[in-house]
Amino acid sequence: MAPRVVAIGGGKGGVGKSLVAANVGIFLATLGKRVVLVDGAFGAPNLHIFAGVPRPARSLSEMFAPSGPQLSELAVPTYVPNVRLVAGVGDPPWVAEPGLERVRLLAEQVRSLPADWVVLDLGPGMTSTTLELFLEADIGLIVAIPDPTSIELMHRFVKAAFLRHLHRRGLGHLGQGPSAEPGDHEGGTPSPLEIYLAAVEDQSHEIEALSAAILSFTPHLVINSARSKSDMELGRAVTSAARRRLGVPLKYLGHLEYDEAVWASTRRRRPLLIEHPETRIAKCFERIARGLLAIRVPQPGAVPDGDVLPSDSHYELLEVPPTASFEDIRRANRRIRDIYGAESVAISGLYDPASLEAVHRRLDLAYTTLMDAAKRKDYDLELFPDGVPMPVTPASPVASGEAPAPRPPAAKADDSGNLAPRPPMPEITAATEFSGPLLRQIREACGVELREIAERSKIGMAYLQALEGEVFAKLPAAVYVRGFLAEYARALGLDAERVKQTYLARFRAARPSPDDEDDARSV
Repeated sequence: MAPRVVAIGGGKGGVGKSLVAANVGIFLATLGKRVVLVDGAFGAPNLHIFAGVPRPARSLSEMFAPSGPQLSELAVPTYVPNVRLVAGVGDPPWVAEPGLERVRLLAEQVRSLPADWVVLDLGPGMTSTTLELFLEADIGLIVAIPDPTSIELMHRFVKAAFLRHLHRRGLGHLGQGPSAEPGDHEGGTPSPLEIYLAAVEDQSHEIEALSAAILSFTPHLVINSARSKSDMELGRAVTSAARRRLGVPLKYLGHLEYDEAVWASTRRRRPLLIEHPETRIAKCFERIARGLLAIRVPQPGAVPDGDVLPSDSHYELLEVPPTASFEDIRRANRRIRDIYGAESVAISGLYDPASLEAVHRRLDLAYTTLMDAAKRKDYDLELFPDGVPMPVTPASPVASGEAPAPRPPAAKADDSGNLAPRPPMPEITAATEFSGPLLRQIREACGVELREIAERSKIGMAYLQALEGEVFAKLPAAVYVRGFLAEYARALGLDAERVKQTYLARFRAARPSPDDEDDARSV
């Protein structure tokens, strides 16, 4: 079986690509995976330092020479079991830009390496060599830091990689239309969304192929050197802005906290995870590596699901579900205003002042409409003539910053990862009486695990189980149950007031107390 290949790029030097490559590979090895690290930073290799390997005697330049050895022969052992390294040290000047023929030879031999995972560390910039190797991988990982220059170059890297992606699919001409002059687009390169809109306007017969190309282009993002809470939340903001402005379904994999242990381990030329396994950044690497393991690479020729054009509805703009409360909308508006603020790092390189002002006007319209009950009712009648749809997943874009992984509407994954049938969604009206079993049926129909609600609401599992099972003796006083119900309803997008009113009536009937009259007035 061919190894799974991860290519790590980013567009800017010094953001920590080699650090990520070495330590992700090392963590995968601790899980029993056979890993080969390949230094593909032609002309500027340094992966061996982060992998803790002295200056290797062999390098990629040998493979590129006439009658050179196979790539597998150049892999040297490291101090970490199951990890080997193909270094780029000592490469002659001509290898700094090896050309597409040699790059394709390298990509071919990477697939034949005796390993479970190959981690390919790419060089800085957006050369054809770097982009080609990035696209040859099963998973393309982009590393950036919370800095405007890094985020802007990351956005440019994404656009450049997508244009190359189009060329590889025989659709390169769609990105070189009459409007594709350098001055006509933000950053001088058309975005996937701009290319798609131009094709729609031209009524191109290749719309379907272009749509598949956009949806199959899914780079993953890691934010390195996060020092503050805003830095840690930056990745979600970037993926949100990239989706709306570029049309790219960029996936956020996680962040790496800033840690002096990185500097200390590099000075000693020792791998971070070996030298400082107890640090916070080590835990961050674990989450990222496990995230890579969870990524499902689509089968060749599979048609990706989804819509290319982001919806222009008020709800989509504010990234809230149609069932959102006014408080949800207020919180979402604050978050979106931060993302699209004039000094926001997340949108670096995406908007000029005029286009950003247009975004602000559109957000103003969305917010004022949804916060006015009468206007919102009229808008909902126009947008949802058959009624406001109930949510089908617990993950709200407001909370997660990115679209949840799609699941079949009538199935959920069981403990073994197989899809098991979900119970049907019960009919819910304004007169619905919410009982514990009904709440459980709604939750299961939505595909929501009880533990997910517990983690989000900080309510104990025992209380939630008692709530659904109507084991009223195990529940606290009504004032606390009311709060539990509010959080439960919010997680499922239900009318919290109706849930509290009807459920608490059952609760009081089973557990009458002297405080009922006062408590009822506060519901």
